[in-house]
Amino acid sequence: MAITQNDNPSYLKVIVLDFDGTLVESNHIKDQAFETIFSEWPDHKDAMLAWHLPRNTVDRREKFRYFVEEMLGQQDNRELVDGLTEKFSNLTRQAIIDCPMVEGTPEFLEHFRGKLPLYLVSATPQKELDEIIAKRDLKDTFKRTYGAPIDKIEVLGKIMSKEKASPNQMLSIGDSPEDQQAAKSLEIDFIGRKSDRGLNGSGDAFFSEFEAISAFVKENYVLH
Repeated sequence: MAITQNDNPSYLKVIVLDFDGTLVESNHIKDQAFETIFSEWPDHKDAMLAWHLPRNTVDRREKFRYFVEEMLGQQDNRELVDGLTEKFSNLTRQAIIDCPMVEGTPEFLEHFRGKLPLYLVSATPQKELDEIIAKRDLKDTFKRTYGAPIDKIEVLGKIMSKEKASPNQMLSIGDSPEDQQAAKSLEIDFIGRKSDRGLNGSGDAFFSEFEAISAFVKENYVLH
């Protein structure tokens, strides 16, 4: 649903946030890890990176399964899939714990966490997501975190049902076309955080930092 500024603010009951590229500047960390790993197979590297980049919500293990089975033609090599998945985690986990937050994010979270439920929905595996959130002292910020394997549309529907919210009482904030499409499929309002993921210019509000996002939410919504 496209958001337009108006004199009749919507009542807001819940905010759902993506993590990588939305709250923290971590997209480049993961992209570099994929490039490092796929560089071991130079004949397949460019094709695999081209397949990877537009699939932000596909979890890493599924990406490595696709690589091993579809590109390398090794249908039963679960050991390689597991090994690549673990290597990816080792390359990225601490860097994501240490990387900077998107400008204005701490203030946004602190302002809204006590006013309405905040949910985190990410393609990062659940166990690793929980560890990163704990290490970044964000564990108490979110009512619940949803990590991979997930279907973002399904999770948004679950949150809507749990909070007894209508679509126009929910707000999704993310940085990828997949985040955007998941919200639109349920007619949930969407705000895009401009990173490097190529959001679709379809009338939604796009901002590069959270001070502007916070100001927009305060202007266009009344907290339920």
